[in-house]
Amino acid sequence: MKHIEKFIFLFVVIVAVFFARYAYPTISGIPSITSDSPAQTADAQAVVSPPTLVLPQTTLSGADAASVGTNNSSTTSTTSSIPAFTSQAYMVADLATGNVAAGSNITKRWPTASLTKLMTATLVLDQLSASTTITITPQMFAIDPSEHTLVIGDTYTVEDLLHVMLMPSSNVAAQAMADYIGQAQFMNEMNARAQQWGMTDTYFADPSGISAANESSANDLLTLAQHIYNNYPDILALTNTPVTTITELNSGKRITVRSINQFAGTPGFIGGKTGNTPQAGGNLLSIFNYEGDPVFITVLGAPALPFEDTSALYAWYKNDYK
Repeated sequence: MKHIEKFIFLFVVIVAVFFARYAYPTISGIPSITSDSPAQTADAQAVVSPPTLVLPQTTLSGADAASVGTNNSSTTSTTSSIPAFTSQAYMVADLATGNVAAGSNITKRWPTASLTKLMTATLVLDQLSASTTITITPQMFAIDPSEHTLVIGDTYTVEDLLHVMLMPSSNVAAQAMADYIGQAQFMNEMNARAQQWGMTDTYFADPSGISAANESSANDLLTLAQHIYNNYPDILALTNTPVTTITELNSGKRITVRSINQFAGTPGFIGGKTGNTPQAGGNLLSIFNYEGDPVFITVLGAPALPFEDTSALYAWYKNDYK
């Protein structure tokens, strides 16, 4: 009888242990198949995306503005990063509001090269009639003997000289109109206007931009573009013209003039200006129409032609920023 009782007792113990293991699976030290593995959770937390450059959506100025861009650390958040390139400075902004979408070194003074001619054009339009005639002198031609369009002794209207200055970027055309008004007076008025408009990073040494002493910043060029957009639409129309003809008045000869700006005449381009000297590298100021709003883009100090950098910035603005 005692053997039967021991057998029953042993059987009860075995059954109890069996049910305990399945009712409380962690007792044995083996994790339940329905729980998350701590090791897997840690791995998941360790997998993160690499940091990307983020750009501000607010107006920038001063030191804050200089810290934004591909050459510096990231700032306030947006949804995407800007393409990297090697220009010395750049800016993308809403021209109407002045809000900067992206920028690098925007207060850095840089040789303007032929972007100078945009300010020259504003003074010419204010002081000379389009029908005023000017004859090219040796003194005017001396600024750039490599000139191919204009000839010493030939006479042109101011309207035609503006085309030659802004489309193929003739230094002689700029000098001719400044000399007609008076070189010293013209330069004083250019610099006075820059100060009046609050362009504190800007200085003009000549009307063409051929000297490296002509300097400005992306921030000041935004101001210049705003004044031109609001008050000098004829300048934008001229810079958006891919090809035209001018007339030499003495002979009546018609001369074809072509723009060196690759954007001229393309859909969405409102106007702008190229600039290139050994000291400045490649400069470009552009205004585009995006969904009815003017978008300002400037690139300064590109080691090659700045059209590619400008196109990349505009594509970023349309596809990622907006």
